[in-house]
Amino acid sequence: MYNENLVLAIIPARGGSKSIPGKNIKDLGGKPLISYTIQEALGSKYIDRVIVSTDDQNIANVANEYGAETPFIRPKNIAEDTSTSLSVILHTLKFLIEKHNYSPDIVVFLQPTSPFRTSLHIDSGIEKILDCDAVIGVAEVKHHPYFMMQQEDGLLSPFLDLTNRSLRRQDVPPLYYINASLFITKIDYYNNLKETDPVCPIFAGEVKGVFMDEISSIDINDDHDLLIAECIISSNLLEKKK
Repeated sequence: MYNENLVLAIIPARGGSKSIPGKNIKDLGGKPLISYTIQEALGSKYIDRVIVSTDDQNIANVANEYGAETPFIRPKNIAEDTSTSLSVILHTLKFLIEKHNYSPDIVVFLQPTSPFRTSLHIDSGIEKILDCDAVIGVAEVKHHPYFMMQQEDGLLSPFLDLTNRSLRRQDVPPLYYINASLFITKIDYYNNLKETDPVCPIFAGEVKGVFMDEISSIDINDDHDLLIAECIISSNLLEKKK
């Protein structure tokens, strides 16, 4: 609980994955991938409940083993390749109010593909949410759009038409990308939503960021990402960050 507000964490973990079969429970450093997110969510000072939404009983068993709740098996119609994260959140909230008479004040959406996001990041975000519409995880871009090119008729030209273009990287304004590790908003946002809306009001309203480094921002979507994560663990880079 944070300032008398109930805080719910929702972790989506669909069974089907084309990029990495069984991705959410794939071994990473001797533990299933999803366990990293569950453990950090449980380590939060503010989160009251940690729920994994999955359509796969094996994932549910692993989630339970690491301390998360799996009060339902996600319906197949919202467990397809085209299913949205928003549909997962809305289903979870509807289930909890109807079956458990439970309605949180703050919703924290944590994708299990971000294993190095910590409870400190989560708590920092929760502490910011009461005076804004959304809090998201971000990291500074490495490839700045000032230096990006586009191609037309076989010729390259600057992607951005700038009159006073900085030529040195140290002179460009800092920009940030959404690293998909953390989405926090208040329950009010989920009233009267359209199916095309994002998981939180990223592009509208007042949005704050939890600024994370490159390692904490890793998002595992393919074998290359998994290999990088394995290298980080084996080289003890995580321990050196502490």
